[in-house]
Amino acid sequence: MDEAVLPDALRDELRAAWHRYVDLTAPLRPDLHRYCRRLTGSLWDAEDLVQETLLRGFSRLGQVHHEVRSPRSYLLRTATHCWIDACRRRDAESQARESLPEPAASQREGESLARDAGATLLRRLAPQERAAVLLKDLFDFRLEEIADLLGTSVGAVKAALHRGRGRLREPEGEAAALRPPPSPQLVDRFVSLYAARDVAGLVALMQDGSSVENVGCGLEFGREAFESGKGWFHHAVFGHSEWPPAFRYERARIERRELDGEPLVLGFTTRGGREALEQVLRFDEIDGKIARLRGYAFCPETMREVAARLELPVRTGLYRYPTPSPGKSYREP
Repeated sequence: MDEAVLPDALRDELRAAWHRYVDLTAPLRPDLHRYCRRLTGSLWDAEDLVQETLLRGFSRLGQVHHEVRSPRSYLLRTATHCWIDACRRRDAESQARESLPEPAASQREGESLARDAGATLLRRLAPQERAAVLLKDLFDFRLEEIADLLGTSVGAVKAALHRGRGRLREPEGEAAALRPPPSPQLVDRFVSLYAARDVAGLVALMQDGSSVENVGCGLEFGREAFESGKGWFHHAVFGHSEWPPAFRYERARIERRELDGEPLVLGFTTRGGREALEQVLRFDEIDGKIARLRGYAFCPETMREVAARLELPVRTGLYRYPTPSPGKSYREP
């Protein structure tokens, strides 16, 4: 399979453009979040819709040839279209599920399984399982190719295929029950390793093919990125010594709290002798490991609602990590 080239220079140009876009749209974010919160009725779904709106608005700016006279209307209209599209997809998936025949006992686990159960992929499977099933059963990739694409091992791909195909065969209710919130034990283990400043231990909690996301401004995947001294885990534990003093904190700690029955990790920092909430982490768990980690430090509206509902002091306001200028980074000391 021929490989296209995505130069680092293109990535850097896009990062700089994204930073400028985030900065320019920052005054519009409270209204956008409020609108999405009312559309979805859910704190987390609202933030997802905000991020999808921003991404779609950013990508389509390059296709718009007329003046965008009202950026606020542009974003709200984009959010509306994103929401309508999501509702239509859910309706289509629901109708497809209702029309699916009962699988025959002799049905093969290959292509036919993925196609017959395709309408339920997004609903039933975790991200790695979904990708593995699609790549293998629909696109006929070899196990080694899938492992390379997902940044994992052949053994992990086989395990994801086994889990995914099994869940597609189960009744809807049983499959849904297999994806509960993360266990308190996994969250407590994360908190304990953080307190011990054990970066290697934290990385070991991550499943092969997992991802770490600072929602809206940063994404990492693969153990090479997780283990890096410039990666999310290192900075989460040891802070950002490269940042100017105004952005550094005196102390940091995390703890487990629950919100709507979901265990969360809350990150507190002390600045000027005052401790406040500055991070919220959510986990997706598979087989006792973290399949996806999302941090909401740069989602002020979501942070404020979490803090208000848990009656905690909060310190927030930035929509992206600080930089000396869009697309640039502070140098390591």
